[in-house]
Amino acid sequence: MARVSSLLSFSLTLLVFLHGYTAQQFPNECQLEQLNALEPSHVLKSEAGRIEVWDHHAPQLRCSGVSFVRYVIESKGLYLPSFVNTAKLSFVAQGRGLMGKVIPGCAETFQDSSVFQPREGRRQYEGQGEEEEQSQRFHDMHQKVEHIRSGDTIATTPGVAQWFYNEGQQPLVIVSVFDLASHQNQLDRNPRPFYLAGNNPQGQVWLQGREQGPQKNIFSGFGPEVIAQAFKIDLQTAQQLQNQQDNRGNIVRVKGPFGVIRPPLRGQRPQEEEREGNGLEETICSARSVDNLDDPSRADVYKPQLGYLSTLNSYDLPILRFIRLSALRGSIRQNAMVLPQWNANANAVLYVTDGEAQLQIVNDNGDRVFDGQVSQGQLIVVPQGFSVVKRATSDQFRWVEFKTNANAQINTLAGRTSVLRGLPLAVITNGFEISPEEAKRVKFNTLETTLTHSSGPASYGRPRMTTA
Repeated sequence: MARVSSLLSFSLTLLVFLHGYTAQQFPNECQLEQLNALEPSHVLKSEAGRIEVWDHHAPQLRCSGVSFVRYVIESKGLYLPSFVNTAKLSFVAQGRGLMGKVIPGCAETFQDSSVFQPREGRRQYEGQGEEEEQSQRFHDMHQKVEHIRSGDTIATTPGVAQWFYNEGQQPLVIVSVFDLASHQNQLDRNPRPFYLAGNNPQGQVWLQGREQGPQKNIFSGFGPEVIAQAFKIDLQTAQQLQNQQDNRGNIVRVKGPFGVIRPPLRGQRPQEEEREGNGLEETICSARSVDNLDDPSRADVYKPQLGYLSTLNSYDLPILRFIRLSALRGSIRQNAMVLPQWNANANAVLYVTDGEAQLQIVNDNGDRVFDGQVSQGQLIVVPQGFSVVKRATSDQFRWVEFKTNANAQINTLAGRTSVLRGLPLAVITNGFEISPEEAKRVKFNTLETTLTHSSGPASYGRPRMTTA
């Protein structure tokens, strides 16, 4: 009995300690009294572009458990392969290019028809003696390469190496959200890119409390002789893999043609090929990871005079079920309004790709925590349950929302499918102390479900004066 009592006492002590430790590590992360439109806090410059990083320690990002990065890749720029410790969802905000992923254990399904003839002779590499190199015909093979364009949303699982190449004339702009709070992230709540090539002299400047220095690639940490033995190459080539004298950064400029095996452009393929696969027959190697949200014909909500909204969840792209993220693309015209709503089961990270809008966000205490403009290139978080209304103030307002649930759901305050529409008139009448006629107008006047015109309160009469 004493043993059981002692064990219970130890367990309770451990629980109290862990609770205190967790509270100390992440104290009141979502006690948000004010939200702000955020700009990048750090810019990492490279030879052919830049990486712009938002401060993931900002309270609203910390609350949502995410970090946010924008990649700007110049023409002929190559973002070198890297992988991260979290699930990642990316959106192509501008431009076009190529993307490749390397999933360990998957086959090189892209094979070149051209033939290369390696030189004959003998090769010597450190620690391995000599090996006769036979003359043979050699075909390049690598894993899948995809064309990407503006509007594409790209799902990436943790630990999968990824690269991008800008083959257009304008900058290729990609924004990415990293799910730091994901169950798949077994490290701390910091974004950690692991680079397979390149050397960034600026290092990981966004990681506070960490001694800063150049961020080197993974090979830099191994001895050159180990690399030479593993790849069966000479010592000089092994040292080249370490990029120790290379200060081009993580985005380098490609000289000459970019010789990778690539598929035809999407417009040259049968349309059904883009959407093939139902999630049951797909494996991690063949699963679709890209879908486009900029086609109004595939919108969930479309009104020619107002705009459209398109969602992407695990029903559309089954791989999202694994990374537990989803996305929404919105485009509305001036004076259009997205009716007040809240995310029922997810935080939302809203990034503005074009134009400007007026946003109001209200928290669980009924306080307006944000009331202001958001414009192109800015970011704001709408935490779970916080109500938000959007009104376009420019000719066109376009944005993308990354949501921390594979099947994020919204509820609206006003409109045909809103929470007030679902309440009995008696509840509305007594709850707000209004007449039955006023309750009917509140419940039935707005016929739209999501998008409506925003003409200002003056169009519907003056506000009623109240006395204390």
